Amino acid sequence: MIQQDVIASNPFFNQTPAAPHAAPSNFQPHTVRREYLIDKPHAAVWTWLNDPKTFTDSQIPPWRVEFVSADPETPAGFHEGGLNVHHGPWTLFAGTMTEIREGEYRDLQYFYGSYFLSMRLVRPTRLQFWVDEVGPNQTKVILQLDSLVKKSFVPLWSFGNRFFWNSFGRWASNSA
Repeated sequence: MIQQDVIASNPFFNQTPAAPHAAPSNFQPHTVRREYLIDKPHAAVWTWLNDPKTFTDSQIPPWRVEFVSADPETPAGFHEGGLNVHHGPWTLFAGTMTEIREGEYRDLQYFYGSYFLSMRLVRPTRLQFWVDEVGPNQTKVILQLDSLVKKSFVPLWSFGNRFFWNSFGRWASNSA
């Protein structure tokens, strides 16, 4: 595992946000925030959400998700400093895990240059998950995707995300 002192001494992780972003003036910040109640125990949902196979094995070709580690001693996966990329036609969401609070929170910040369809339309900046036990067999998951979006494309991006993320809760309920 990457040692905490390596992360603490790396200025990349001491910035807020860790992966700075900018876009032309015709872009605006956009947030998709969804909340799901999943009828599964908290531990099962957290484990599912932090298993790389959850994301690598479920992709529809030609899209792929990959995890790598910059540290040869650390296996690829969900850990602070771990690298992740979701890629395929018109899609490049490349980033690093900047904070993981076991059983509670995960933060993936995307690098400048990540995009959906084109750098001229959508630039994802961050994907966060909060997980909270609300009962012995019920877990609340909050997902938040932040992006910079060309103002004229905001309605389409909002619509597409409503459609795309609708299936996440069902997927989690059936898989966790």
